[in-house]
Amino acid sequence: MSFAEVERVGSLLRDLRCEWFVCGGWAIDLFLGRATRVHSDVDIAIARRDQTEVRDYLMRRGWELEKAVDGVLSPWEDGKTLALPVHTVWCRNDAHDPGFVELLLDEIDDERFRFRRDRTITLARGRMSFVSSNGLPVLAPEIVLLYKSSRPEEYAADFRNAAGSLPGESRAWLRGALDKVFARHPWADEL
Repeated sequence: MSFAEVERVGSLLRDLRCEWFVCGGWAIDLFLGRATRVHSDVDIAIARRDQTEVRDYLMRRGWELEKAVDGVLSPWEDGKTLALPVHTVWCRNDAHDPGFVELLLDEIDDERFRFRRDRTITLARGRMSFVSSNGLPVLAPEIVLLYKSSRPEEYAADFRNAAGSLPGESRAWLRGALDKVFARHPWADEL
């Protein structure tokens, strides 16, 4: 397995003027520097405030964008700003490889990342991402794992692959966030 798929998405977004970050399973693999599993798609996180710029950028390149709300897809209309709880946009383009990208709107401002499920959980902007060895901007693994923590059985392998490689500060942040969101989370004792 290689990083070719996620690198092609990186090439698609290279001229985008706002920040974007690989997230999801590919973020874990980029953090580890190796592909650990087959991925069904490429997930890209952006600041919610940049959504119009990203929407216009992808639309000009022939992508079809649909917002996902409660398991139902509907077109993302021109001029429509997506507010919480909407945070997922499916992007499709049969002429591109890969032809599907999942866009995730995150609560990011000039100073902080805020976890959308509990906005009191924050991480300083300077710690919320890194640049991978192949030059891709990547959401910090502790943030990715926090999002994945809502389905611990499904994402157990991602957690186990990454947890031992997390720096102490990242482990402590994730443990604190898990303790705040869940009464008792199965991953907490392993951090």
